[in-house]
Amino acid sequence: MLGVNERDRLLGLVAEHLLGHGLTSSTLRGLARAVGSNNRMLLYYFGSREQLVGEALQAVSRDFFPEFEHAWSALEHGTGTLRHDLQQVWDVIANPVNLPFLRLFFEVFGQATREPGYTNLMGDIASWHRPAAARFRREGLCAQDAETLATELIALWRGLQMTLILTQDPAAVTRVQDRALDGFCARTQAGVGT
Repeated sequence: MLGVNERDRLLGLVAEHLLGHGLTSSTLRGLARAVGSNNRMLLYYFGSREQLVGEALQAVSRDFFPEFEHAWSALEHGTGTLRHDLQQVWDVIANPVNLPFLRLFFEVFGQATREPGYTNLMGDIASWHRPAAARFRREGLCAQDAETLATELIALWRGLQMTLILTQDPAAVTRVQDRALDGFCARTQAGVGT
C-alpha cells in the first residue's frame, strides 16, 4: 500500500512541476531532481519517461482542471439543447484559467507524435471525440455521420485552442467558434454529418 501512495505522490509532484515549467527540457533525471526523487525510482513506478509524462498530463487534467472531464460527460449525457451542451464544453476549454493546461497539452502532444512510448496517451487523445459522437447519435445521426462530425468538431476545437494560445484574443476565437457551432447544430438537425 505504501508503494501505491508513493507512486501517486510522485505523479502529483511531476504533474505540478510540468504544469509550472513545461516539458521541453525535462529529462527523467531533471524531473526526479525537481520532485526530490531519483530517476531509478521514477523508472520503477512508471517504466519510462514517456509513460510518466503521459500519466502526469492526465493527472494535470484530472486534478487541476477537473471541469474538462465533467464537461465532456455533460455533453454525452446532457439534457440541454445540443447547442447549449456544446457551448458548455467550449466554455470550459476556452476558460483563461485553463490556458496552462492547454499549453502543456500541446507541448506533450507534439513530443508524443515524434517519440515512441506515448502509446497510451495517444490512444486516450484519439478517443476524445467519443462523447461528441455519442451525443450526435442521440441527436439522430447514423453512427458513421456521428463519428465524422465528432472528429471534425474535435479538430476544429484543437485548432481554436491553438489560435487562442497564439492570439490571446478570446473574443475573436469565440466569434469563430459560435459560427462553427451553429453550423454543426444545423447539420445535425438536417441529419447530415458530412
